[in-house]
Amino acid sequence: MPRFRVQIQIRERHKLMFLFLLGLVGCAFFVRKAGVRAEEEILSGGSAFFVKLAEEDTAGMMPHFLWHRSILPAVWIGLSFTALGAVSLYLCWLYLGFAMGAFLWAVMVYGGWRGPFYFWGLVFPHYLLYAPALLLLYIACLRWNHFWMEHRRYRRRIAPANPQVRLFAVRLTLGLLLYGLGIWSECCLNPWIFKRIFIKP
Repeated sequence: MPRFRVQIQIRERHKLMFLFLLGLVGCAFFVRKAGVRAEEEILSGGSAFFVKLAEEDTAGMMPHFLWHRSILPAVWIGLSFTALGAVSLYLCWLYLGFAMGAFLWAVMVYGGWRGPFYFWGLVFPHYLLYAPALLLLYIACLRWNHFWMEHRRYRRRIAPANPQVRLFAVRLTLGLLLYGLGIWSECCLNPWIFKRIFIKP
């Protein structure tokens, strides 16, 4: 009797969507356990955040944003040269799903029916740059990690002209440029737009 072998190949984008949604589900369980005390902290912290945003000079926020936003790509790039590269990338998408869900919940608690407007006001337009930048950096680090783990014993023979090295460099360059533009947009452009629409003098 013939044996049939079925191989199901999960595409990378489906993995990312599953991990991101799994992070959202984890956030839903967290929100359920958080209780009233967390909502009270969000209400008081949200008011302080908007007051600070209205008064603070956006130019002085750049070092803060550069430091905090540079951690994720630095971890991805650094760990892509280790055996933990692929695992760290997948875990980061779980974290991103959880963080996005927690952020949406926080603005809904603070803003009520205006929460979705606050949400889009706080993520536009820099997330239009962050999303493709993170995808570029992700695919660059993931492909490089697979290549590096297969050829690390012969790393002295890996020439800069190798197609995988060039692809890694090009993807990293484009991803980091987009990511840098996203940081600038989050620091300078987004607060200006948000103040004009949501914060009245």
